[in-house]
This record gives sequence, structure tokens and C-alpha cells, in this order.
Amino acid sequence: MRRRLFGIGGVALSAAMAQRDPAITRHVAWSTLRGFSEDRLVVLGDDYARDRVLPSIKPDARRLVDEARASGRVLVLISESIDAIVQPVADALGFELVIANALEMDGAEATGVLREPVVGPEIDPKRLRELAARHEIDLARSCGYGTSRSDGVLLSLVGLPCAVDPDRELARVARDLDWPVVRSVREEETR
Repeated sequence: MRRRLFGIGGVALSAAMAQRDPAITRHVAWSTLRGFSEDRLVVLGDDYARDRVLPSIKPDARRLVDEARASGRVLVLISESIDAIVQPVADALGFELVIANALEMDGAEATGVLREPVVGPEIDPKRLRELAARHEIDLARSCGYGTSRSDGVLLSLVGLPCAVDPDRELARVARDLDWPVVRSVREEETR
């Protein structure tokens, strides 16, 4: 199993470089998947989502998703990861739309290069507005949830922004703009 997950899990090895140059990090990270078939990417993505991503989602985040769904909102998951990982997460949590990166394919094999347009750490406001218009989503009546400074663009475009376990920079922005902040209770605090 460890070897099977390396292809996608190995992407995390370049995370430290992200602070210096996110474009280089994305290139290095996803190039490790060069030569993988689409079927193989789907299997690895499913495994990685099931074994790594879904177990790491905090109960408070799941609760927010469930509440949004119960209130009739269209759930859109935006991630700079690849669709092979993001789609199984979206399916498990009940998201209707996914905005994620996809690898270019050369015949039946991944090139290791992301297909344009690339979703980076900060979503392009124009792209988000176009997506919202295409799906008849009113951003002014939409909720947005984010955890890091890079989510600030998304949060600034929706009518109901919420910072969830924000990093220091997003916490400051949320405080300055009077956005709600949700902080998860850590397991050790409940004992």
C-alpha cells in the first residue's frame, strides 16, 4: 500500500518549496505522476482520498458541509490538488461541483503537467465569477469556507465568508473584516 500511495503521497514532499515558488512546487509535485494511466490515477486518487484526506477532515468541517447541504446550498469544492484526489472527496462529502487541477494526458498516459487553467493557491476571481454565472450561483448569497491566507480571495467574493481553523494571516483578515471564525475543538480539549 505504501508504494501505491507514493505516486500521489509523494507530492507532499515538495510542500516545503511552496513557500518559495508555488509554480515550481506544482511542477515538481505533479511531474512524479508522469507515465501513469488515467485508470491508475483514479485508483491512487481513491486510495489517497480514503486513507489520507477523508480521515483528516475535522468533525466541525463535516458539520459545516452538512449544514450547507441541508439548507439547500449548491456545494462546490475548490482545490489546487488534482481531480483524481478531489473528486472522491467531493463524492464522499456530497459536493455537486469540483474545481480542481487535471493532468494533461498524452494518449493513455499522464504527462505530469497540469492542464490549463491551473488552479493555484488563490483562485482567480474572474474564473470564479464565470463558474458561478455558468451554474447560476449567486456569489452574494453564497457561503465560502477557507483555512489559509490564499483563501482570502474566495472569501472576499462571497456574501457569507467563514474562516475555519484559519492560519495567522487569514485570522487577521477575518478579524479586520468581521468575518465569522470557526475553530475546531481539539480532541485533547474534550477530555
